[in-house]
Amino acid sequence: MPESGKSRFQNLIDGLKSTNREEKLLSAAALGILRIRQHADALVDLLSSPDREVVEQVVKALGHIGNPGSVKHIIEFAVNDDDKLADIALMALRSFNFQSSLDVVIRACSADKPPKIRSRLLELLAGYDDVRVASLMNEILGQTRDPELLIAAINYFIRHPSAERHTSLKMLSGNGNWGVSLAANIALSRLKDEGAYAHVRRLVKSANSEVRQIIAEALVTRPLIEDRSIFNSLFEDSRHRIREIAIEGLALFGADERITVLRHWLPAETDPKIRLALVRKAEAEKSPLLYDELYRLLQSADEGLQSAAIEAIAAMGERIADRILIDFDRMPLVVKEQMILVLGQIGGDKVGRLIKESLAAKERWLRINAVDASSKLNDPELNAELVKILQAHDTDIWVRATAVTALGRTFNTDYSEVLAQQLGHEDARVRANAVEALSELKWPGLPEACHKLLHDRNDRVRVNAAIALWRSGHEEVFTELEKMARDKSRWVRASAVFALGRIKDREGTPILLKMLADKEDMVYRNAIEALAEQGDLRAMLPLLKEARGGRMSADFYEKVLTRFTETIRS
Repeated sequence: MPESGKSRFQNLIDGLKSTNREEKLLSAAALGILRIRQHADALVDLLSSPDREVVEQVVKALGHIGNPGSVKHIIEFAVNDDDKLADIALMALRSFNFQSSLDVVIRACSADKPPKIRSRLLELLAGYDDVRVASLMNEILGQTRDPELLIAAINYFIRHPSAERHTSLKMLSGNGNWGVSLAANIALSRLKDEGAYAHVRRLVKSANSEVRQIIAEALVTRPLIEDRSIFNSLFEDSRHRIREIAIEGLALFGADERITVLRHWLPAETDPKIRLALVRKAEAEKSPLLYDELYRLLQSADEGLQSAAIEAIAAMGERIADRILIDFDRMPLVVKEQMILVLGQIGGDKVGRLIKESLAAKERWLRINAVDASSKLNDPELNAELVKILQAHDTDIWVRATAVTALGRTFNTDYSEVLAQQLGHEDARVRANAVEALSELKWPGLPEACHKLLHDRNDRVRVNAAIALWRSGHEEVFTELEKMARDKSRWVRASAVFALGRIKDREGTPILLKMLADKEDMVYRNAIEALAEQGDLRAMLPLLKEARGGRMSADFYEKVLTRFTETIRS
């Protein structure tokens, strides 16, 4: 690693040696999140710490880093009597490929270990199709009566079928423990044993939902073409989780069969999560035969489902355009508003004519979405209509603001003059959008205009002007943003913080770090997100500290940290 790289992470390495417990914990977490492999040894040294939380954090970090050399250290905790620590260690090992260190895990699975620990390790080895692992699993089949161990070993042969194990599995198929018997029959079914396969088909209709779920998970792990009939039963299962698993089984079906299943299942499914997964499957099919089912979802109150349905219909392309055009006038307004966006993604002459008509519609949101659709087509005739919208004095403000953004997306400097006229518009949204649009077009007159707009009465206009000036090489606007970050208005502070994130200049990091103490949630949130965009390592520990005890949800911090690490790696 270059010297600059070493110094870059030196504060984190030093943090591992800190007497401050929190700094030590955060530094370990940071090295793991950043996957700094060359510093794994420094983390290993902390495994002897008497502080339980420090050890847990280090094990997690080593799992993230994924250095095969760490397996021998992590495995010691995987065989620990402490269930929580053992689970953390197993999770760490599952997070990376340790093929080159398989022998370490296999040795740890010796017969002198308690069954509970051995079964954990067997589950860990299940994903490795290796003769050494197969030999261990076969040994367990012949030497133990412990149900937990037997099930773990049999599950390996479900995933990696071996005809050599047929006799052993046959003997276990009648085992007095129902879990062992079920696993053995599933494994035999993977070997095309007709009796076992018939038994599995019967059990998939069992009143015991646990049995049905075990079968579903096993079949998805190692599916056969013959499993289509079983998956047909699973699609109709009363448990959401089982239906969710069964979706993966659609890959076994031919295109016509998949579409038949989706046409039935899309309107019948009530679980939002599963229905969304089905829409994603429908999108992959790109079949106009699914149009009616997806069309109905456009009236859903679930915006995420609406958006997914739009994408799925748009994926059908020109094949569905004529159908939409024929039906468009009869559609409810709420569907028209969505469908115009679909047409914008499809394109074509006929589509362009309908969008042009919709640009003159009376309904606000139909016009707004028609403007948005126009921006995707970047058609000269439609762009000319957008210019007319801006030149008209009585244009709806929301429509005007959207048209400004749309013309900026054309990257056509011919529209600079009409956009420049919007810089003096009375509505702040229009002015702010005009700054962004002209910045995209790199209009030469923008810096002069933006210097005036730095004193605009609206904070968004001021911020957009500052960003545009910064991108034009006018670094003096940093002072203005710093001033705005101290403003009494929470809206002004939030806007300034947002701008610092967009600028991505690390000189703004100290300001953003101070804003973490702001009592207003929107300012705080913008500061966190801005730090993620900058990717300044100085923010690593403060961000982790906020993630441990901050004001937002765990999901929010997880997304922020993911974005932060992506920024650093890029």
